Amino acid sequence: MREFTIIDAADQKFTAIFGNRRATIRLRYSVFAKRWAIDLSIDDEPVMHGRRLVLNVDVLKTLSLGIGAIFIAAETDGAEPNRENLPGGLVRMYHATEEEVAAAAALA
Repeated sequence: MREFTIIDAADQKFTAIFGNRRATIRLRYSVFAKRWAIDLSIDDEPVMHGRRLVLNVDVLKTLSLGIGAIFIAAETDGAEPNRENLPGGLVRMYHATEEEVAAAAALA
């Protein structure tokens, strides 16, 4: 499993390699909605725009991209994915491969 480093910026963009595919991830924080949203492009093709980041929810689940899961998780009980906690590390963002997702499902 890979952890993404989220910086203290309300709008940020970075790339990652999932298997043999290049992902471009953009995170934005809306002060009005008080939430983080993710945009995702795979191999330069947009596949997701403005999807809300919710604790313990795989934002890729409905897309069938075959690249695993991207989710956020609280590292401290009660931590919410707000403007301070995601860049501050109280909430963290992860990518799990298809194999890691299958192994976790088998344990549940």
